[in-house]
Amino acid sequence: MASPGVFRSIRFRLAGTYTLVVFTIAALVVGAVYLVFSASLDADALETGLEPRRIGVQRGVAVFIDEGAVASFQALVDRESLDRLRETSLIALGILAPLSFAAGWIIAGRVLRPMGHITEVARDIQASDLSRRIRLQGPDDELKRLADTFDEMLDRVEQGIEDQRKFVADTSHELRNPLATMSLNLDMALDEPDAGPEDLRQTMKVVRTGVDRLSGTVDELMRFARRELRQSIAVRTDLAELVRETAAEFRAAAAARSVGMEVEADPAVVRTDQEALRSAVANLAANAVRIAPEGGTVRIGSGVAGDWAWAGVHDDGPGIDEDLHRLVFHRNWSTDGSDLSGEPRSGLGLAIVRQITEASGGRVTVASEPGSGSSFVVWLPRREKADPTDVTVDGIHPVADPFG
Repeated sequence: MASPGVFRSIRFRLAGTYTLVVFTIAALVVGAVYLVFSASLDADALETGLEPRRIGVQRGVAVFIDEGAVASFQALVDRESLDRLRETSLIALGILAPLSFAAGWIIAGRVLRPMGHITEVARDIQASDLSRRIRLQGPDDELKRLADTFDEMLDRVEQGIEDQRKFVADTSHELRNPLATMSLNLDMALDEPDAGPEDLRQTMKVVRTGVDRLSGTVDELMRFARRELRQSIAVRTDLAELVRETAAEFRAAAAARSVGMEVEADPAVVRTDQEALRSAVANLAANAVRIAPEGGTVRIGSGVAGDWAWAGVHDDGPGIDEDLHRLVFHRNWSTDGSDLSGEPRSGLGLAIVRQITEASGGRVTVASEPGSGSSFVVWLPRREKADPTDVTVDGIHPVADPFG
């Protein structure tokens, strides 16, 4: 038959071990005392003679004592004492066993009490909520170190899950933009029965660019699944060419909203992760096209300012209050869950732009006032020790807005 749960518990085993150790030590001590005492009595008995001996004269009469009789009496007393000692020792050991088990049970309970707290917290933790921690108080012993190690493991697990969520959100955002762009360009080509070969060729180039971006994003997903994220590769990149390609990609989306697209591309060559930068500029363009009012204009450009090259976008939208300039680069930031045009927004585009730019050693700035539109510009260093204060006042606002 299976033993009840209590008999299989660590507390019961610790209490039993404590009892066994205490009982064994006590039995050895009592046995040793009994043997020493018994040996001492036997030695005294051997030294006692058996002949009568005169011990003195009392009123003229010699008094003799029979030492044999005394020895017999003493031996009787010794045996009685040994019997009493043995009985008392056995009774004491019998009482010691349950008392030591009770003491061991209490001590084991106090020692294992933190384990109960650890178990309770571990049982309450779920994959959807990893914010719980044990935070065990007390001396720096083995149990506290175990709890601290468990908390550190939870920190790593929570960070890993958070990184996974961010990656999935970023990837979803990166997939949505090129898909929407390709759909708009294809729809416009299909709706134009008189479209010439050059128009169709331009549409195919835009779709080709979108397919390349989608392929890169899918590759990132595969690398993420294999825990082999792509390493950033810096290549020579002409920002003028990049912004012209981006303008062509979003021209159809702008036309669908009756928004004009102007390109002001001056040569600006840097070494950077070209695909990541393309994604950043595309995010800026997508936001500008979405926010610009009907009949407005989106300006996309590039250029050089000292040791820095820039690529950015300006829109004629409603602008952003200065108190919100820093918040727009936070993940999932939104004043009401939609962008300024009233369309749903994910709140990831500008956060991705900032992440990409800073990974390349650059800065992203915003210049905007309510009613005057917004300029978002990516600044990239042309040399290793370029001074950021040449282009940005406080890391978020430009020294001078390239779009004026």
